[in-house]
Amino acid sequence: MYSKFTKDFDVIICLYVGDILIVSTNMIGIVEIKMYLTSIFKMKDLGEVHTILGTKVKKQSSGYALNQSYYIEKMFDKFKHLNIKEANAPFDSSMKLNDYCNKMVAQLEYASAIGSLMCAMHCTRPDIAFVTCKLSRYTSKPNTDH
Repeated sequence: MYSKFTKDFDVIICLYVGDILIVSTNMIGIVEIKMYLTSIFKMKDLGEVHTILGTKVKKQSSGYALNQSYYIEKMFDKFKHLNIKEANAPFDSSMKLNDYCNKMVAQLEYASAIGSLMCAMHCTRPDIAFVTCKLSRYTSKPNTDH
């Protein structure tokens, strides 16, 4: 993230690999930053944001709504071979998880799935924070219970 604050406007630039989002308190700030960046880098202006990093952005009268359903569906497809099951409640906190109780699963894939959950958790799904953090404890030796 980069920022520029002047007496006329504030601008925040969110940059991740090839995606960039520019937000400002004034349209003049956005135009100025775009002109500066296009003078240095080859860029394509896609206009007002609709999607950024797998998150759909919809303008509403009260602000913006964020939706990651597409990202989450892709995540389920990517890890469907791990037999992930949907649940109404993210986690039963009384459930005890053990280190060596069942068949082991691939550590790298498990860690990748946890990382994907963390991305969703930080963006639009804070309700899965407890279970995601709890399951992340088992990335060194995950099994089918996890």
